[in-house]
Amino acid sequence: MTETALILVIGYVVLAALLVLSLLHSHWNVWAKGLLVVLVSGFYWLSFLGWKDSQGWPSTVAVPDKFLLHFAVIEEPDDQQNTAGAIYLWLTDLANNELAAEPRAYQMPYSQELHAEVESAMRRAKAGNLQLGIRRGGEDLPEVKRFRQQLGDQPMELEFVPVPDPALPEK
Repeated sequence: MTETALILVIGYVVLAALLVLSLLHSHWNVWAKGLLVVLVSGFYWLSFLGWKDSQGWPSTVAVPDKFLLHFAVIEEPDDQQNTAGAIYLWLTDLANNELAAEPRAYQMPYSQELHAEVESAMRRAKAGNLQLGIRRGGEDLPEVKRFRQQLGDQPMELEFVPVPDPALPEK
């Protein structure tokens, strides 16, 4: 990860140097130079937002249809501090019944039903039973599911079941 940070810093320094050179040694109008400064500043802001998502901040996109639950943190709503509450899940995607390379953190809006489901699953996981999560309400067409995921739509219907024991090979 440090190599990626170093490459980004070098890219930002080069971009800033090009911006300074173009502002000092060009005969562009003042409005064109101002527009260039605004565009480069916007680029820095967009890249910061993208960098934040890649650094382990919880994703707000919909959780996968099938996943392995590792841990959860539940923040209940607080009227005194005016917070809406959130449920943070640390899970690994099980697309095509294969574990993804790395787990990912997801943030979901707080609801009492989801709170109860996640708390129950965490209790079973602490007792030594790995929990398999299944997102319900995914009966839509693949195009609709993809569109909802791009919008950040998060169905709240999650079901947690124990991971089944592996089948032993025949003798």
